[in-house]
Amino acid sequence: MTANLLNLNVDTLFEQHSVSEIDAVHKKIQSVVENKREELRTHVGERYRDLLQAADTIAAMQTSAGTLMEQVQHVQANCRSLNEQQLLGFQSTANASAKDAVLQERNAGKKLQTYYGTMAQIKLLTALPELIWTHLDNDRFYAATELFIFSRHISTGLQLDGQSTLMQKLPVARKQWEILRPFHVTIKQAILTALEREELLSEMAVDCLQSLLLLDKSDLSAVLKSFLNLRSSAFLNCLQSGPSEPRRVKDRILASLNVLNSTVDLLDKCLLGDSLLFSRLEECASSTCPPSINRMESSERQLVHLLPDIIAGFRPQFEVPQLTPEQMGSSLQQWLDKMNALAAAHLQQVFALVSNMQTIQDIKSAARTNGRPEFVRLEQQLHLKHSQLDFYARKYVPLINARVREIIRSSWSSAMKQTYEQVLLLIESGQSQPPQQIWREQSDDLPLSLAAALSDQPKRLANRTKGYDGATIELCKRFDSHLTNIVQELNVMLQEPTTRVEDKVSLIEFLRETAEEQLTEYLTNLKGLQLRERPALLLALRNSLALVELCPNLKLCFCQPSSWRQWTDNSSGVGIEHWQRICGLIEEEMLSFWLLIVDDVLAGHNCDEKLPKVINHEVVLSDFALWQTLTLEQRDEDQEQSVQSTIRIPSQPRLSLQTYLHQLIQALNLVVPQTLPPKVLQAFIKRLIEKLLRHYEGLAHAECTKASQNIALQLYFDLKFLERVFSISREERTLYDQIHAQQNQLRDCIDPFDFELFAEHITAHVSRAASRLQGELGVLTPSPAAPSQAATAASSLAHESDPNVLCLSSSGSTSLWFPLLPIVMPQAAGRVNSTERTSLALEPVEKTATTTPTRKSGGNGARKGDSSKSKSSAASFFGMSQEWFR
Repeated sequence: MTANLLNLNVDTLFEQHSVSEIDAVHKKIQSVVENKREELRTHVGERYRDLLQAADTIAAMQTSAGTLMEQVQHVQANCRSLNEQQLLGFQSTANASAKDAVLQERNAGKKLQTYYGTMAQIKLLTALPELIWTHLDNDRFYAATELFIFSRHISTGLQLDGQSTLMQKLPVARKQWEILRPFHVTIKQAILTALEREELLSEMAVDCLQSLLLLDKSDLSAVLKSFLNLRSSAFLNCLQSGPSEPRRVKDRILASLNVLNSTVDLLDKCLLGDSLLFSRLEECASSTCPPSINRMESSERQLVHLLPDIIAGFRPQFEVPQLTPEQMGSSLQQWLDKMNALAAAHLQQVFALVSNMQTIQDIKSAARTNGRPEFVRLEQQLHLKHSQLDFYARKYVPLINARVREIIRSSWSSAMKQTYEQVLLLIESGQSQPPQQIWREQSDDLPLSLAAALSDQPKRLANRTKGYDGATIELCKRFDSHLTNIVQELNVMLQEPTTRVEDKVSLIEFLRETAEEQLTEYLTNLKGLQLRERPALLLALRNSLALVELCPNLKLCFCQPSSWRQWTDNSSGVGIEHWQRICGLIEEEMLSFWLLIVDDVLAGHNCDEKLPKVINHEVVLSDFALWQTLTLEQRDEDQEQSVQSTIRIPSQPRLSLQTYLHQLIQALNLVVPQTLPPKVLQAFIKRLIEKLLRHYEGLAHAECTKASQNIALQLYFDLKFLERVFSISREERTLYDQIHAQQNQLRDCIDPFDFELFAEHITAHVSRAASRLQGELGVLTPSPAAPSQAATAASSLAHESDPNVLCLSSSGSTSLWFPLLPIVMPQAAGRVNSTERTSLALEPVEKTATTTPTRKSGGNGARKGDSSKSKSSAASFFGMSQEWFR
């Protein structure tokens, strides 16, 4: 392209091309010249600039020397002409000829002066581009703008005289203006770029605004609008991070806040009242302002005597604009509305990149340190709404609070999601494995020192007694570590002094609500799996209950630490209520899993299938245990003779019932290696008793039962045994009424006189059988707690410490996993003598006939002595005090 332009024939150009093509060629030539000039300037650089200036100075000195020589010659010619004029009176030449000669000389001098003035203006035009670039490089935008206006003024004067012979011989003037014309766009672009800077000083802002007023001759309202739009662009630029210059999120947020505050501060310093801009405009409009020629170099200023007055005395003209507070407030309100939209669209995206509370605290501390403009005074002066200029409070604080909540929610969601996925993995891996042996002793079960025992380390043996294996403990450890990070990060925000108390309380409440929401979602997802296999159900409920017991930071999300209670005041009790409610919710959901396991076990061992449905003679011989034969001795009041009568009384429940209960125990041991929680055990017993009562109800309506008193007596004994073993009290009204109704129904099948005789002995035998079989049925029998404590213990799946039992399975909640060992109480056999006790011990092996007198004396004392002896021997064997057995 450049080669084609160099080979261009100017003479044939207008003959071979149209006007539009010639115009295009002209623009291309001008563009190439500008590019070459830029390349030359870039290539030469700063080190050769002084050399060029020296060359220009030498050329100027050469021109000045030549001009001086010409002037000396003119002085000599003038002196010669004056000498001749003095001799005119002595000459014979006419006066008319002398006047013509003077006019010719004057015209020649005028033409010469015009010529020198034109040359001086062209010299200025050639020096102006380099000078304008120098001012632009040094961020002196108004000086560059004034020189550009000055060059346009010179070029306009030369173009108006373009038809003269001199100007037609000097096309360089027109070409030089073509070089200077693009500076209008260049200067304006440099001003706009400067106004988009992140750090903008008030002096530079005034320089840019004054340059815009002079360059485009626009009014102040338009300049203000442009200024605010450029500060909006600066705000967006701060929020972005380019690949070449990456910036941290904190720096971007603080930079954007600084742009907003500095914009308001610049408006206050530059445009309100007697500000810098109006002071600068008044100085430029005064008569004492120096002309634009003074901004030229010294070599060019020496040519001022050759320039016309219109050029030498030129200075920019300003009309001091007026900007009322209402106009300023209206423009600022529009800008605020725009910034609200930009902040909602872009600032929130940047805040979404903040990943921890420490960064947020650093942002708040830096925002407090940097300070803010006096927005209250400005709002009153500009008639704006309250706190509209407080950008930090209106735009950043809500986003900070929202981001803090989002961090808490995302951290909780991530922790809960990972825990849920780990629970699924444990469930999938546990279904294919046999039930875990949690009773295998390990070396690290017991603490090695008292300090380790008193520390917060997980009690391994205690956890294993609850069914929490190593995988469950590790699961809870990971979950609790996530919660530790959440609590610590929130503590960073709560300890930050600039956070309001209301915001701190709101964050604490949000943490509690988020924890409750995530736990509820976890339980919902767990229920949505619709687990039916026993191992899967057991793993699910065991891991879920472990979260409450083995994750102390979970409780801190509901019950605030002591360092937080200074802001919550009386809300600590509310936190405990929420914690109890979420624990109740977890226990309720896990109870449904337990009930599925219970129903599955009972469905696999149905009493209708295990127990005989019809009682005949064969069943009596094979199923009924040996009865105890008692000989009663009574005296006849009339004859005073002893009358002996023999009665037979059941001594233990049916063998099929004992076998069935033993099979249930074995099934539970296979499914659940540890004992059942009290609430689950209560539900299991309730369902078991309901099934057994339906079975015994069918037997009670059978003809064989109504026809045989012995069958009815054995069935009555079984029901009394079930009532005693499973502690069916009046508090469980439904079961209590059902079992007593069936007992009364079977009692109707027994002779009243015989039942009156049997009743006392049946009660004693039931008590003995229950005490004897309690060790075998221990996993099914509830703990021997007081009636008032039984209801409390049955209302929870958690556990409670007891001073009579080693704290192996206690978590300090409500009840024990393990009941006490069965102990034969003295009052249980208070009316039986030593011979009868011997027969009871031999009952399972052989039948023994005993004689029981009607009146028994001294039996209680003997029993008390034997019981105290057994207690002391047992206490000495286990190394415990006798209080342990009470």
